[in-house]
Amino acid sequence: MKQDIARWNERYARGNPNPDFHPEPLLTRYRWLLQGKGKVLDVACGVGHNALFLARLGYEVVAVDGSLAGLAHCRERLRDAPLPVALVAADLDRFFPPAGYFDMVLVVRYLDRRLWSRWSAALRTGGLFIYKTFNRNVLREKPHFPASYVLEGGELSRRFEGFRLVATNECSTMHDTESYWIGYKP
Repeated sequence: MKQDIARWNERYARGNPNPDFHPEPLLTRYRWLLQGKGKVLDVACGVGHNALFLARLGYEVVAVDGSLAGLAHCRERLRDAPLPVALVAADLDRFFPPAGYFDMVLVVRYLDRRLWSRWSAALRTGGLFIYKTFNRNVLREKPHFPASYVLEGGELSRRFEGFRLVATNECSTMHDTESYWIGYKP
């Protein structure tokens, strides 16, 4: 994980790749699911654009990332517009969120299968899980993209099989380079 943290610190030190802090389009597309009440864990939050969006809706957000440079962009934005966002700098391999504490867990463009059960456990019963990341199709466009960072077809649906599915784009004829899965913890 330390190599990943160093790579992201270097990238974010060059500037904020999302200077307007636009949220992930999936969140705006499924805005009707976001009631604005409760606590959210934003895993691998980067510059915090999704955390800020969710806090503006009324959520209390714990935004976790290993990159201090990425979190600095969010901290700077929070100085101008204070919101209920707690920034946590942590190696995600060593970050253990409290079980049953969060009303929503959000993971966007981060994949570490070993941590899925940890994030599931952090979600309270009835809590919303939103997950989106690259799938195997990205390798057609970017053949040097690390294969360990991509999902197999239907992998999210299989992993969260016991959850109550709300929406997914996983299907056998999928052409998208990113897969998403949204559902409620039973």
